[in-house]
Amino acid sequence: MVAGRPWRRRRRAILAGLAATLLLLVGVLAAGVLLPQLQVSRIAVEGTDYVAEEDVRAAVAEHTGDSVLLLPVGTIGEEASAVPGVESVQVERSWPDGMTVRVTEAEPVGMLTRLDGTRAVVDAAGRELPAAAGEGETLVPLVVEGGSADPVGASAAMSEVLAELPDPLRGAVQEVTASSTSDVTLELALEDGTSKTVVWGDAADAELKGEVTLALLGQPGAVIDVSSPVAPVTR
Repeated sequence: MVAGRPWRRRRRAILAGLAATLLLLVGVLAAGVLLPQLQVSRIAVEGTDYVAEEDVRAAVAEHTGDSVLLLPVGTIGEEASAVPGVESVQVERSWPDGMTVRVTEAEPVGMLTRLDGTRAVVDAAGRELPAAAGEGETLVPLVVEGGSADPVGASAAMSEVLAELPDPLRGAVQEVTASSTSDVTLELALEDGTSKTVVWGDAADAELKGEVTLALLGQPGAVIDVSSPVAPVTR
């Protein structure tokens, strides 16, 4: 029992030293968090073309003054992703007093004409993009047909179909129409000067429908129906 007491004293000394070290680290961290030199005062935005930098900066401006040490990069990325036209965001700390927001923009795929006649540039998910996204781009007309009971679904389906078309077909598309999610129709202009109407149906089985359509382009008839790609019809 007497021999064990020095070990107890040393153990208490070790524990006391660890506690003191931990308190010192907490103090240093707290000081760092409160240090003005480590608080966000600069926000850099990179990767934008048609998306306005000031819109992205405004979306994350509330984090000005946050500590760079504790910067919530995930939350900031979600806030910046809510800006129209932003597909994804990567946020990085920029020492000692800034952060960098790297933006990947959504790709415009079509020009949507709604039932009320208004038009909008849309991406593959049918989301409306800033008008600047269409500048200098050749966009396929997407038209919601009159009497549509689901114009939002129709526009989203058209965008998805157009985005998933194989390149040889996408380059031939002159117009896409739909009144619902299940009756997407493509108008194609072929290299020989003829045209074809492709009844695509819904957005499912895009790869198979594309292969079947390409295989049937040379067949007689003005209409190719691949809404059921395992049993296509030409007429």
